[in-house]
Parts: sequence; structure tokens; C-alpha cells
Amino acid sequence: MLTLERPILWKQAAISVGTALLTILAAGVAYPADPTFRITIDQAIWQKFEFRYPATYVFSLPDGTENVTVCRRDAAGDTWTTLDVKTADDAPNGVECVRFDPQQRKAYVSVGYRTTPAIQLEFLGTSRVEFVEIARYYDGRKAAYSLSIDNWGCKSVAHPGAPWKGPADDESDNYQAAVHVCRSFHLPVSVAINSKMLGGDDVWQRMQTELDRRDFSWEPVVHARTHPCSVKAYSVNGYDPEILGCRDDILSRLRQIPFGQHIFTHILTCGYQDESIYQTDAGQFVFVRGYNGHDNPESVDYAPWNAKYRFYGVGGLSYKAYDAVFQSRTPAGRYYAADVQKLNDAFDQVYQSGKIIYAMWHPDRYRNSAIHDPRPGVDGEQGSTLLHHLAYVANRKDVWYVPNGWLYCYRYVAEHACVQKAAE
Repeated sequence: MLTLERPILWKQAAISVGTALLTILAAGVAYPADPTFRITIDQAIWQKFEFRYPATYVFSLPDGTENVTVCRRDAAGDTWTTLDVKTADDAPNGVECVRFDPQQRKAYVSVGYRTTPAIQLEFLGTSRVEFVEIARYYDGRKAAYSLSIDNWGCKSVAHPGAPWKGPADDESDNYQAAVHVCRSFHLPVSVAINSKMLGGDDVWQRMQTELDRRDFSWEPVVHARTHPCSVKAYSVNGYDPEILGCRDDILSRLRQIPFGQHIFTHILTCGYQDESIYQTDAGQFVFVRGYNGHDNPESVDYAPWNAKYRFYGVGGLSYKAYDAVFQSRTPAGRYYAADVQKLNDAFDQVYQSGKIIYAMWHPDRYRNSAIHDPRPGVDGEQGSTLLHHLAYVANRKDVWYVPNGWLYCYRYVAEHACVQKAAE
């Protein structure tokens, strides 16, 4: 009796499942494919700058984040690559990855463009995914800190191209020393280069040595060939040779520039600007950074896109003038607790508001032994205001640390990328 009933029960179960499946199909609902999205950007500007620096795309996952995998590829037919999973404790900067927020049921997917002006994303392990937004800052951070230093190759007092003897040695190249100091705090930095000034082949070798580390610790940017600061000074060699010639010098002399063989930023010499500079820079850089040597309490946001000249800026003025603080002491840069507190308070004000802290200084104005003095701080005797301040700024998990050009590559993608969900 039992042997006869079991086939009948299985047959009834199969009929029930089949009926249910037919009912689902009739209602227009089938087992869903893995959700996919396509992210595109204008091909002409992509060909010029590529925008490899990852932007962060925020997606909602109504089904939760457990067992979800995110993959990327450039075009149909390419092999899918699984993105590494990072956590808030990892606090990545400028890497391709995905971070899940289980409480908010969101995925923060950070990816950059590669071989095409398109990115395809695929979500495995979930049936429903919706695009929410491109995060204001990488990985959805609270605030950003964008650091730059000016004048590599400009002045002999900074020992351009000198053999390396350590960051606190006065005979080391001041700019190589500054890059080392920033790296020690995991603070990537833009460095403005004067390509026809001092140091010759040796200074280019110092720069290449630092790029060869492949740690994405600094961004080479244009200052000018000979540091002109007026229309009269520009008239000696011309605007194009000074600015675009500097860019071409950098590209021909340096290899392995982070995020592609491109120069994204022009930092104005002395902050001087005129119509001829705007015309020269038009469409040639992503960002043009200004300077005035003063505090700029309003400079805490992205500079607007200039539609006429096709770059961001002029902008990025320092929120707090580091040089003014450092140079008020003898020797310049020597530790004073009050100076450290002044800089830390300025950082806190912008950080608490969730804005962008623009910071810069000129390494050629200081002795390495003073501004990079690693000893504990004793007012007026030993230690460095800069090092104590950078220690306060660095390694925060909710701050995005990013040089000027990469900041604005991110901004361009955030404002211009098109995200479309593939038809289901």
C-alpha cells in the first residue's frame, strides 16, 4: 500500500509546482537574472583623461547584503572581475572595491574607467538592486582633505635633485623630503613642478624614484617651466610654452604616473591669473588651482565647472594658510603648541561641516631639519608644527585623502556619468 501511494504523492507535488510556475510566468514574473548596470561618460573627454580614479556608486539592496558579489567589466565579451570587499575599518582610498552597509542595505561600489568610456557592473546573489546616487566623496566619506605643495625645481635653496639623505637632513631635496613625510602619514599630495628650472636630470630622477614606488602617494602637476608671475614674465617665453610646455616636459620625463599618463592639474604660479592663462588652460586640465597666501574661510567646497573654458576653477584656495603659521617662527616650522592647535582647530571646523579641507605649503621656504624635525615637541626648541598637525589630520576612517587632480577627476565623473540599469 505504501509503495503505491508514494508515486501518486510525488506526481501530485509535481503538478502543483508546475501549476505555480505557470501562474508566475502568466503574471509576467520569472526568476530574475543578475541585475546589471552600465556606467558611461563622454568619449572625447575620456580619451583625454581616462578618469581611472574610482568614483563611488551607491546602490540599494532591498534583499540585504548577505552573500552579494559585485563584478565589473568594460564591455560585453570581456571577462567579469570580482571586486574586492572592503569594510569601514579598512578605510580604502582611491582603490576599486565594494563596501556593504548592512544596516542601510546599501552597496558602495568604487570603480574607475579603464579601456573604454563605459563600465558594466553585475550583482550576484540578489534579485533586486537600484541605483541611488554617486557619492559626494569617495566611499561616502564625511569630509575630504586635499593636499598640495608648490615649486619643485624652483629654488636652489631647496637642493633640487640632491642625493637622498633622509627627510630631516638639510642636504636632501626638500620636495623629495616632503613627499616622504606625506607618505609616512598616508597623505597623498599634489606637487607643482617647474620643469625648466634647477636640478636638471637629477631632479627628474628624484621624482621618478618616488613614482617608481607605485604607491599612489603623489600627483605630478603643472606649475610652469620658469615660474612666471606676471604678464611681463609670461611674455618672455609665451603662455603655451610655459604652461603646456611644462605639461609636455613632465609627460616626456616621467613614467608610471598614477591613474594614467596624464596631467590633471595646473597650479597657478604666485596665484597669478589672466585671460591668456584661461585660454591656454581651456580643455587642457581638469582643475586649475589658485593661490593667495591668505586664509580663505569660504574655500571649503568643490570649485564650479567653468563651461566656457572647460575646467574646474580657478579654485581650491587654502582654507588655512600653512606658510603664514610656519613662517611666523624662527626657525620657520619649529614646533609651537599654539600653532599646532591653530591648524588643528581649522581642520576641525571644516571636518565637522563635512566639507573639503584644502591645504598647501612651500617646502623651499624651510630647512628640512626644522619643519621635519621628528623629535617630541618643545616650544621653540625642538619638534615640528607640521608633523604634529599631520599626525592629527591623518588616518581618519571617515576622511577622504586625495590630491587636487584626483579630487576633480572624481568630481567630473560624479557630475557627468550616466548610470543605466540593463533591461530585465
